[in-house]
Amino acid sequence: MADYIYNKSEQADDYNERGISYFNVMQYEDAVKEFTKAIKLISDDPDLYHNRALAYYSLKMYNEAIKDCEKAISLDSSKGDYYNILGSIYDDIKKFDRALEAFTNAIRIESDVPDYYYNRGNVYLELKMFDRALEDYNMAVKLNSMETIFLYKRAMLLDDLKRYDEALNDLNSCIKISPNPEYFKYMAGIYEKQGRFKEALNTLKEAEKYSNDIGIKSMIKDIESKIN
Repeated sequence: MADYIYNKSEQADDYNERGISYFNVMQYEDAVKEFTKAIKLISDDPDLYHNRALAYYSLKMYNEAIKDCEKAISLDSSKGDYYNILGSIYDDIKKFDRALEAFTNAIRIESDVPDYYYNRGNVYLELKMFDRALEDYNMAVKLNSMETIFLYKRAMLLDDLKRYDEALNDLNSCIKISPNPEYFKYMAGIYEKQGRFKEALNTLKEAEKYSNDIGIKSMIKDIESKIN
């Protein structure tokens, strides 16, 4: 007599865990194979399709990824993340209307996830709908004011809109969170646009404390020539 009863669910979980492990080390083709094995055993688990969609997406196999996202949503339409991944795929392939629809569905389901607003804001930016993009970036920052990518992207948009002081405020917030030299360089560039050369110079000299970037030294020389 067998010592155990074969359990398809447990076997599918094993395949899924292997797939996740492969995915985490960027072995996406192997991840797809393991997720597919799991799906053959349990064909009505939306998370398995979601996981395989992520692997296909990472392989830039967009049609397959879309199909798996849609399957996951058909099995469980209450997960904002399923729509978020679908929106990201459509954004990558420049189908912006569908991307907006997917991200909006994600927000409708989970209105407190900042990444959904940020992702939709990026689509609005692509469509040059700057006011809408700014609204979404504002919401992303409101929900998570410690995420530098939200602040930095909003600063870039505010810069494009010539709202320089607001952009500088966001860059200053970025620097307080993480003193990335790129934030200093961007800030110095805005000061330069405003003719505030001494502030630009001081900002770049502060950046030198965190980086030996030749580009910073070159910018310093350029600013110094404008002061002198």
